[in-house]
Amino acid sequence: MPSVNLATKYSSKLDQLFTAGSYTDRYINKKYDFTGAKTVEVYTVTTVQPSNYDRTNTGDRFGGNNELQDVITAYTIGNDKSFKIAIDEGNYEQGALAKKAGEVMRAEMEEQVIPMIDANRLLKAAIGAAAVSQYYSPTANDAYGDILKMSAALDEAKAPVAGRVLWVTPAEYNLIKKQITTTVLGSGYNDKLLGRGFVGELDGVPVVKVPTSYFPSNTNAIMVHRDALLGVDQIKMTRIISDSELVDGKVLVGRFIFDSFILNGKKKAVAAIGTGSVS
Repeated sequence: MPSVNLATKYSSKLDQLFTAGSYTDRYINKKYDFTGAKTVEVYTVTTVQPSNYDRTNTGDRFGGNNELQDVITAYTIGNDKSFKIAIDEGNYEQGALAKKAGEVMRAEMEEQVIPMIDANRLLKAAIGAAAVSQYYSPTANDAYGDILKMSAALDEAKAPVAGRVLWVTPAEYNLIKKQITTTVLGSGYNDKLLGRGFVGELDGVPVVKVPTSYFPSNTNAIMVHRDALLGVDQIKMTRIISDSELVDGKVLVGRFIFDSFILNGKKKAVAAIGTGSVS
């Protein structure tokens, strides 16, 4: 059964499409390699409190040995999704099939795959905020105060301002705008960095307005440092199958293995605002 591997033939186009179409892809951690593995173990080194050096001690003047303890956290990819779309020969001219296949693939990515991956990342971030008691109830008539509350939580976690992002629903963005007339576009940004949904900068943090349907239920805003939110795209495969036994035409198939995680060592570098439990 001959096939054309779009992941090879159109790999650069697929990558560009995902980055341009995603609300989250520019702002996450992709430093860990899951190639060939469903689970990756990440080590977090624990440190010790310094003690007083004892000059009079005839034994150990450093205060005793503290054995190095590594905290090991396993992250296992939990999403393995696929799709299959038939394009019948009778519905299109032969020369138009390849073009039509490209159009269908683009639509599938924009309308289904990218929103699904974005939503997964936002959900994991909100769950992570709740896990460390940094999922806050909104304050009446003080949306900007809620942003400051999230920012303070990340400050206490020693997360640098550089690398943070603030994702907000359109309704939350409107509440913020009622208190603050402008969100300033910082001089550090340029056209190449302005991703989908970017609306400006607030207190040094890029603000990205995301459709409510992408957010977990009851969640209005999420602030996270990019190093804390790990995004994994293990497989992004698309293929056109010709001479299918089931269809007189072409069959488009795709498979996406992906997930996202809040890293244990940086688990407090995320906060959220919401009205109820995360789901």
